[in-house]
Amino acid sequence: MRITMKKIVTTIIPLVLITLLALPGWAQQRAGKVMAKRAYDRDYNLNTVETIEGEVVDITYNPSKKNSTMMGVHMLVKTSTETVPVHLGPTWYMEQQESIKKGDKLAITGSRITFNGAPALVAAIVIRNQMTLHLRDRNGYPAWRGWRRGNRLNR
Repeated sequence: MRITMKKIVTTIIPLVLITLLALPGWAQQRAGKVMAKRAYDRDYNLNTVETIEGEVVDITYNPSKKNSTMMGVHMLVKTSTETVPVHLGPTWYMEQQESIKKGDKLAITGSRITFNGAPALVAAIVIRNQMTLHLRDRNGYPAWRGWRRGNRLNR
């Protein structure tokens, strides 16, 4: 097959231009997906794992339209010394778990982080009476990552 100059100008160059013009839009869309996933892959640090005990004073199940980094389920837990924001997991995953309600007394093991300039906890295990909710494995890997495929946590 012989490629002529006319074929290059009328076919190949427009295809290359269309591809180049589409790349920035694809990259932005891809970055948005990565940021959404990143919201619950917060910097779980094995060196800052601790257990707190307290009462749920507020719980939010809905994504915030004003702040996409607040998507998912969050709660405020009042301990004997502080009130701590706790990041649980994505709403779609948490809706499949045993519900946590305002007033529940919990023990939460997770990684202490700084989020928006304030201390917070990324929960790995939540215990209420006889209920134990495993949100992350011992390495901080989110349970919902393999949940749809039926994978189990490495405990």
